[in-house]
Amino acid sequence: MRQGKGDPAIAALAIAIAVVLLCVASSAVLAIDGAKAEEELPTQLLNGFAATHAAGSAATFEPVLYATSAVFALGFLRVGPASLDLAVVHLPSSFPVWRATPARLGDWSRPATLAFDDGTLVLAGPDGAVLWRTLNTVGDTVALLNSSNLVVQRYENPQPAWQSFDHPADTLVVDQNFTASSSPLVSANRRFTLQLGRTYMAMHMQFDAGQAQAATAPVYWKHTALEAHLENATAPPVYGRLDALGFFGLYLDGGGGQRVDVLSFDTFALNLTGVFRRMTLDDDGNLRAYYWTTGDSSAWTSDYKAIAERCELPTSCGAYGVCVPGNAQCQCLDSNGTSTAPPCHGEDTADLCSTASSNGARQLGFDVVRRTRVSVAYKEELPFRTNTTADGCELACAGNCTCRGALYNGASGYCYLIDFPVETLVYQADDRMLGYFKIRKAATANSARRGMSPGVTAATVALSLVLAGLAAAGAYWGYRTWERRKRKRAGMEQELVPGPYRDLKSMASSNNSFKA
Repeated sequence: MRQGKGDPAIAALAIAIAVVLLCVASSAVLAIDGAKAEEELPTQLLNGFAATHAAGSAATFEPVLYATSAVFALGFLRVGPASLDLAVVHLPSSFPVWRATPARLGDWSRPATLAFDDGTLVLAGPDGAVLWRTLNTVGDTVALLNSSNLVVQRYENPQPAWQSFDHPADTLVVDQNFTASSSPLVSANRRFTLQLGRTYMAMHMQFDAGQAQAATAPVYWKHTALEAHLENATAPPVYGRLDALGFFGLYLDGGGGQRVDVLSFDTFALNLTGVFRRMTLDDDGNLRAYYWTTGDSSAWTSDYKAIAERCELPTSCGAYGVCVPGNAQCQCLDSNGTSTAPPCHGEDTADLCSTASSNGARQLGFDVVRRTRVSVAYKEELPFRTNTTADGCELACAGNCTCRGALYNGASGYCYLIDFPVETLVYQADDRMLGYFKIRKAATANSARRGMSPGVTAATVALSLVLAGLAAAGAYWGYRTWERRKRKRAGMEQELVPGPYRDLKSMASSNNSFKA
């Protein structure tokens, strides 16, 4: 039986219904796949977990664990061009709010392993050598909280066995307590640290990759809690915490949250909501606060800085540099030329003391630079002497091999001693501000010879004589060989050339056996 054509309207309606059903089905599939992908984001690590870094990956960050909000992730982070570290990253900005910062970073071009086994989180290199681990912890799970806090926990104990909030790198985030027992903040370049004292917090210059203690590292910024009781030795110490309202507060430890001081940010009175805040010790040595607006932000907004002017930063012009306030230009200490960033002198972290002499320590050679109208922004933090003269101030440093420089204030009579490598000085338009500085002399061949021991000198002389004798013998042998060859050539010429050229030609013609 022959089938006829159907009604075109009915056919069009059927096609439209089919298209709608197909779209609905596709949307359902996409929704299911999206939910599945979201469910597959790991938010917890159990004992036995292990993940390996893809050696030489083009990506700069390889996440292995996510917060439930998906705003933060833990994973392998590339540091610089070729190093590897473990980090918690703020995904919208790609900023690492926490880093493990092991003493020896991994190699990005080689595989590394992150494992959670026997209750300990371990980062290991390709040879199995441990780069970093959570110390003295036993846990059942690892989780990344929505606050960015990485925690190792036991099932039966709500308190973390270990948490990254106790071991900050260079950054503090909201509601993270910063205490005297916390690890100090260390700038990413390891040149500066922020440490907490009993009633104050201070920033220190580091000349040994951030390993110096507060007692030895020079202080260049210090803030004391205004309401802390300095005279009461039994008063509890303070701790710090970044608040979402836009300030950094100092509180009495165990004092029921009693706030004793506040560092207010620019947005403190604006009551900003929906922002993520952080406080970071930056590579220039300044402590700054930033915020990130959720949704429409593409950059961090600076909200606070502890040091207002560039010339007040400790290393803004480098070693033996002078910063001119106002235009923030730099000069070299031993030159009046002005530029944006002069390479005055390489940083010299070794002291000027030597124990090579038989009678104990002596001072190595140095050049002296004297200059007026110089000071440092942090002179209040330097050791000083009073009731002295400019000459007495200079002598106090000149005779001490641990002293690198001295600053004398002719108005107050204060003498400030610099017993660490000289960094950025500040220009001050006052002829009563006097400076005396030591710059290590460059090593020369003569000074190297003068510094050799008698035994080394004797061995050097003997070796020189042996080499000179060998050279003379070689020259004599070469001369005799040349003489023998010369005499041999002379004898051959006498045998081959007995007469004039025409005699040779006639001899060749008469003895030629190939004639026609």
